[in-house]
Amino acid sequence: MDIRVTPMSHFGSYMALTFQESETTQKNGIYINSVRGKSKHHQNALKIIPTVNGIPVEYTYKADEFHISLTFDGGELQLCFEDSERIFVKGSGENVVLTLDTQPVFNFEYNYLLGNTGEEFCIVNSYKNLTKYMIFAPNGSVSLQQDVSMDPVGSMGKANNLSSIRIAANHDCESFLCVIEDVPTNGGVPEKRDYSFEAALEKSTLHFQEFLSTQPPVPAGYEQTLREAAYLNWSCIVNAQGLLKRKAMYMSNANFPGVWSWDNAFNALALAGVDDELAWDQIQLLFDHQDDKGQIPGSISDSTIRWNFSKPPVQGLFVLKMMEKMTLSNDQLETVFSQMKKHVQFYLKYKDYNQDGICEYHHGNDSGQDNSTVFRDAQIIDSPDLTAFLIKSMDMLAVVAGKLNRQQDQKYWEKEANIYTEKFCDYFLVDDLPTARFTKDQKAIESQSILPLISIILANKLPEAAKAKMISVLSSEQYLTEWGIASEALDSPLYEEDAYWRGPIWAPTTLLFAEALEECGEEELAAEIAQKFLKLCKKSGFAENFHAETGEGLRDLAHTWTSSVFIHFAGKLAK
Repeated sequence: MDIRVTPMSHFGSYMALTFQESETTQKNGIYINSVRGKSKHHQNALKIIPTVNGIPVEYTYKADEFHISLTFDGGELQLCFEDSERIFVKGSGENVVLTLDTQPVFNFEYNYLLGNTGEEFCIVNSYKNLTKYMIFAPNGSVSLQQDVSMDPVGSMGKANNLSSIRIAANHDCESFLCVIEDVPTNGGVPEKRDYSFEAALEKSTLHFQEFLSTQPPVPAGYEQTLREAAYLNWSCIVNAQGLLKRKAMYMSNANFPGVWSWDNAFNALALAGVDDELAWDQIQLLFDHQDDKGQIPGSISDSTIRWNFSKPPVQGLFVLKMMEKMTLSNDQLETVFSQMKKHVQFYLKYKDYNQDGICEYHHGNDSGQDNSTVFRDAQIIDSPDLTAFLIKSMDMLAVVAGKLNRQQDQKYWEKEANIYTEKFCDYFLVDDLPTARFTKDQKAIESQSILPLISIILANKLPEAAKAKMISVLSSEQYLTEWGIASEALDSPLYEEDAYWRGPIWAPTTLLFAEALEECGEEELAAEIAQKFLKLCKKSGFAENFHAETGEGLRDLAHTWTSSVFIHFAGKLAK
């Protein structure tokens, strides 16, 4: 496994092991990173530095999903997770010492040495990572070296402090064992029990194998890609802490430590039928913080919640899709009905400022397609996809009401869905194609973005002529490449190879299009797009997005909504 791309971690953990490369070679090395929500700019928590006779040494390393080994002249370090809270480091070799550089950033970051003689341990007060770490040696000795200056004026300025922890073998021994434990809320005292590197490695390996065994079967030739996708998802799940009221699959342990309010729906769909409780939790994570007006946060982590952008309301559509793979209890149906009703009403009241019956996006980020060419004039936009998502939420409310034997509610939401479908067709369809408009004057926006075309999710609710034309456009060489559907037409003057939503292929829109085309009766085209995506992931991994013409992975190269879409498609194509 390339830990420069996919950090090594463990289900539930807020720690990740990476190898980081820098223009300054002195900074190259193995790091323990924090994936707590506010630590994005200071993810580095501890740097692993092997020394021999007190001198840092160069090393080579090998890594798989569970085990990293560093070899150098005179010795070796081995690293693994035991569970979500603990990393083990085993060192061997004469005069080999493990140095853990805690890299303090602020004046009020410091470490302290505790314990009686011969039983010393350290607490790392890692303010930059919003956590603490307890470091001890069940087999070995612990010492602390630091040079900390107290700030006399109490400023928030950065510091030039130094602080590192040394783990060495006991006298007459040539090996040691170090435990690094995440203790986020208070502190800790090392638990007196047996500690074994080999037992820890076996424990973490078996835990993943259990998760892998629940994944769906995949087409022949994609078994290894499935394993890699499952590992990425498994390793990006963090425990319920802080603002997270339940286990959460982060988008990435590298660049996106958190949950966004449409990204998580794709992860929920991949988990449906695999771990139904965890799938349900992914949908509920944002609704745990739904406000009295019905809005859910745009993103959340253990330590950060953001309300600035609301993201597209995909949740109703995805609950419908999840219900095809899992069964919701009556309590769950009641819960999601209440949540989604408030969510739809929020849009109808607060995202339709001119009250013309058409909800609007106030910024590109609200759409999920942040810099789509639809938004290039930075104005408030009426976009067809938003109305389409709300109609699907109304469909979901009608279906759930039916399951709850609430016929009055069912009829009401069926009627509302029909009313808004008529509004959609009257307002957005121009020459049988959906067209975004400026909210202020209803003027049509010239754009070759796929954003308006997302409204094909309405499928058989669309007029036949519009449905046929949208299918024709999406399957044309303008959009459909060897690897999938580009986010901007290839012949558009605004197309760029790597410009986020102005060219590259994305997992979420690929899924939305393929599922919608299947619902439109275009099973072969839907399967072709899904198959292209499987090939893309096998070739280029689970990148945030992909070069539309070459298939090269772009931006964050280990992104869970991509691995989740792979798992969903692979499971469908294997049937």
